Amino acid sequence: MPLTDLIRYFNVADTSGESTLYLDGKRAAAWHGGLHLGSLFQPIVDLRQERVVGHQAMLVARRQDGVTVSSEEAYAACETAESVVHFDRLCRTLHALNFLAQQQQAGGYLQLAVHPRHLLAVQNQHGLVYEAILKRCGLAPQDIVLQVDASLASSHGRLAEALSNYRQRGYRLALAGQDATWPGAAALALAPDIIQLPQLPTEWQNLPAGSLIELTGVDSGHTYEQARATGIDLAQGRLFGAPQADCRPTHDKGRVAYNSASLSGVRHENRQ
Repeated sequence: MPLTDLIRYFNVADTSGESTLYLDGKRAAAWHGGLHLGSLFQPIVDLRQERVVGHQAMLVARRQDGVTVSSEEAYAACETAESVVHFDRLCRTLHALNFLAQQQQAGGYLQLAVHPRHLLAVQNQHGLVYEAILKRCGLAPQDIVLQVDASLASSHGRLAEALSNYRQRGYRLALAGQDATWPGAAALALAPDIIQLPQLPTEWQNLPAGSLIELTGVDSGHTYEQARATGIDLAQGRLFGAPQADCRPTHDKGRVAYNSASLSGVRHENRQ
């Protein structure tokens, strides 16, 4: 379905009256609560094969006077559980539309942050509504990696239950750490597909079979070489490209392109 038709469909389906999707050039954008919303994408690189395999979606929000607002400030403006659920789905729908608009050229998977207030507000059937949204966009849960703060997954039993629900629907799960330490045992028990760290780990530990390690903030060749030497699987950072509206192609010459199901084709060796 053309992007214009998808935008029209989602605007008709949204009965809240809180937001409006529209076409801004070749990309989707939205207005919500006086904020202009758009998508940026940062490439995720497989360090072993040295190529882009997916993209991290990031929200860019600006007030009407052009001042940029952080995503946390935008979420903080949502005063009720219903409003945060609506806003979170709106942002992920916006990212899916903008990813869809260039998926044929870019390929790979889409990594999306899910706000913990959304997970706690939805009582059951987590991922069902967004699955219908993805289907309308021609995407599937298997195309998506949902990213959640690892510390929250450890401290909220209900949140862990919600994440397990997502996993059962076919979404892949990334747990994002806040420093160089590993997520707690309760979080690791969820067997995440990806463990995301902002710093190189100070020590290795036994991890769930098949979990990949992703390092963010790879902005220099030195950090890149350290990551490769340490055995990091995936990386993102300005060394590979700053967040921008256009995705990077995964179809490098002479290399097999990663498709939406091929994240599982990258495996780390056992680390002690």
